Amino acid sequence: MRPVAIPREGLATVDVLVRRQVRSPGAVVFAYHDVGSDPDRSTRYSVSSKRLHSHVSAALGWGVRFVPLSELVDRLSTDGNITGLAALTFDDALVGVHANAAAVLAELGVPATVFVVSGCLGRIPPWWPGSAPVMTAGQLHELVALGWEIGSHTRTHPSLNGLSPLPLEDELVRSRLELADLAQRPVDLFAYPYGHHTPSVRAAVASSGYRAAFGFRNGRVTASLDRYRLPRLTMHARLTRLHLAHQLARQPDDWPNTQLGIIAAGV
Repeated sequence: MRPVAIPREGLATVDVLVRRQVRSPGAVVFAYHDVGSDPDRSTRYSVSSKRLHSHVSAALGWGVRFVPLSELVDRLSTDGNITGLAALTFDDALVGVHANAAAVLAELGVPATVFVVSGCLGRIPPWWPGSAPVMTAGQLHELVALGWEIGSHTRTHPSLNGLSPLPLEDELVRSRLELADLAQRPVDLFAYPYGHHTPSVRAAVASSGYRAAFGFRNGRVTASLDRYRLPRLTMHARLTRLHLAHQLARQPDDWPNTQLGIIAAGV
């Protein structure tokens, strides 16, 4: 949907419609990366603090209730009652999340999960040349103290599809153990680097102790979905309030069956 300019009275009508539609079956998981305004240290998925605040405050105004990602997954495994819920996630654990996103979400009273590459703490990530560095262990400790959850994004952020069994196990198991030691609590949620996964990768994620995994297929999370290929809504700076309203109002079956980052079809 191409964002268009509409008058203020039109925005009020949009608000009414979205408040009705956010009760569509399922939940939405927002997938962010970095948060900041430094053009020399950014990725194409970076958003400003202002844009993050706009996204989250608009969703709250439409009646969306943000819960910890672990709670959303818990509900999938129990009564499946997740309608009207959302969760916030941040992939890669870049320092802008600590420096900027934490304050915005504390102001709004919204929880979040950061998916961490355990072998890259405090370093410039090789998968994002020119980006800000990954958070240090100390910065992650501070987020945990604020109530943030930590999930795994592997040890070194490879495409898992091309790995043989032993390196794949190392990326999955060692990262989970290292991050659990850092957070001093279990780590059992996973995000696929680049959104890449295959049936064998998903099976390895499950056998490595994770109870759910997320890619980059845009869509709503529903109880009927495979827990190891759950969708998220990819967030970026060009996603306006009107565009977000459109996305949140979509029904579960009104999303294309494609996933950003998948190498081959039919996986």
